[in-house]
Amino acid sequence: MNSEDPIDAGLAFTVSTVWREERISCPHPHILQSWLQGGMTGGAAEFVAFHLQESKCPWCNAVVEDLQVREGRAKADVPADLRDRLLRSTVAELRRSRA
Repeated sequence: MNSEDPIDAGLAFTVSTVWREERISCPHPHILQSWLQGGMTGGAAEFVAFHLQESKCPWCNAVVEDLQVREGRAKADVPADLRDRLLRSTVAELRRSRA
């Protein structure tokens, strides 16, 4: 192909577009969760941070946002559930001690 030939749109791609479209460099959600919880160090943590913050991968950032929402819900639900269980067990114990 010389410089005068039009480039076929189907053949116009770069390594970065292939990697982005096929999500070749995207870490598994378990890796993202580990990074989010501070369970990674060194080069692995640096790679994930680069992938999310510098590369701004939309898919992985969406996964991280979802994980953050889930974690927030889980933390919010535990005290309410714990309070309910403590109340039920206290009432049950008080009823047993009266009998």
